[in-house]
Amino acid sequence: MKYLYWALPMATVIAYGVWRYFAAQVYVGGLPPFDLHLYSFEQAQTYLAGLTPAAKAIYLGPLHLADALLMFCLAITLVLPIWRWDWPWFLPAMAYVGFDLLENDKVARLLRGGLCITADVENVTLMTSLKFVALAVAAALALWSLWRMRRVAR
Repeated sequence: MKYLYWALPMATVIAYGVWRYFAAQVYVGGLPPFDLHLYSFEQAQTYLAGLTPAAKAIYLGPLHLADALLMFCLAITLVLPIWRWDWPWFLPAMAYVGFDLLENDKVARLLRGGLCITADVENVTLMTSLKFVALAVAAALALWSLWRMRRVAR
């Protein structure tokens, strides 16, 4: 179990590095990918219009896969310190995964079908916001648990 405490964070860092490599290839005019920015309708229109077919293929292919790998590694890393707690404590990490999966699905629909209505962008922005809130809560719980374990071990 001790090795998991080191291996999973390292796998997460590697997955993040791979994700950043592909994410850097889909910036449009200084606008980052949907996963990193809360877009207005106008910004989303500008972003989608400026996305080249090659960048769109990277977004829907390697970036999407790297994002899934990062999401699962990060969620497991955040759950590991609270593994012995009751199941409700896992909800923030599970919510993070759920919101990220929904965000990825909605972004893929935008990339494949183009921008239709303002609600499409609002849905992506809502999922991105909720993803980061859930991630912050899950990270706080994991850090608190690690702090408690360290205090007990003394």
